Amino acid sequence: MTQRARLMIAASEHDADMLYATGMFVPDPFIAVELDGAWHGILSPLEVDRARRHSRLAEAHLDAPWRERAESLGWPAGLAATAGAFLRAHGVRAVTVPGGFPLAHAEKLRGFGFEVEPCEGAMFPERAIKSEWEIAQLRKAERLTRQAMHAARSFLGRAGVGNDGILRCPDTGRRLKSAHVREVIETFLVARGATPSHTIVACGRESADPHQEGRGFIRAGQPVIIDIFPRLTATGYWGDMTRTFVKGRASDELKRMYRAVREGQDIGLAMIRAGAHGAEIHAAIQRHFDARGFPTGMRRGRQVGFFHGTGHGVGLEVHESPRISVRDDVLQAGHVVTVEPGLYYPRLGGVRLEDLVVVTQDGCDNLTRYPRRLEIP
Repeated sequence: MTQRARLMIAASEHDADMLYATGMFVPDPFIAVELDGAWHGILSPLEVDRARRHSRLAEAHLDAPWRERAESLGWPAGLAATAGAFLRAHGVRAVTVPGGFPLAHAEKLRGFGFEVEPCEGAMFPERAIKSEWEIAQLRKAERLTRQAMHAARSFLGRAGVGNDGILRCPDTGRRLKSAHVREVIETFLVARGATPSHTIVACGRESADPHQEGRGFIRAGQPVIIDIFPRLTATGYWGDMTRTFVKGRASDELKRMYRAVREGQDIGLAMIRAGAHGAEIHAAIQRHFDARGFPTGMRRGRQVGFFHGTGHGVGLEVHESPRISVRDDVLQAGHVVTVEPGLYYPRLGGVRLEDLVVVTQDGCDNLTRYPRRLEIP
């Protein structure tokens, strides 16, 4: 019988599966091979000693001998050839690779005589169920996220309001832009061992576009969506939370929209538990918004209403399985997911609230635990 192995060639700095298998950050692509249930790494002299001390690899191999063996076989130099030499020496003739495995590597391995097949589904489906250690990392990431959100809210609370309705920076008196609030958030996170990524601070019409980072002025009376999702520098786990604020008084219409979103999030949080169907949770929130007079659809060529999913898994990726959306994933204890309904209308702006929770047998453990209050005096 042909021996089959699992193979990855990627940089663990950017590939969550490689990081999960090896437990160490490496900025450049390297090779990982699973033989008889144990992962082996083939690394450069820059990384191999560190891998032997700090990775969770069963064994870390220097790449030079395997590169030389590939050259002796007449194979063109490269990671695919180095991997092929290692596989051949261990009696492997067929490999299972991730769905995103580079085509160039796959074609070279096939040219060397290997069978290459992408895995069906996730390379590590077990990643979706978080261990206690992983939950502790996510709890730490969310704690920093919560503290960064509080720093942003406090900054907005200290800001003045000019005669033009634009907020003024509390220290300099300059007209306040999204970038100033983002700087407060990201400076806080970097100083505490977390890496921010495209933090959203979007005001007014910009907040009606869910992934608009925000570039304009912050104005009194308009919704400001702040979505913070930092990654722990040491371990790679993410936090994720969103709040919507108004500096000063919000309009009655905006208050009504905020109340509908808050109620929608409560519906989602109450339905989270092991065995719950993500599609049913999403549909219940959608029905609630329709009943409150906030429909979803196309208006003047733009999507309006609630047109994204209710939630997603968070771990070594900020968006991973499972999903709470029209896709019917079934929740399991140990999943860590967001619950983040939102409503978006260009005339009013947007409102989104997002908490991060651990799914349990009979409910959920909310890691966010931050107040949901719209107005900032």
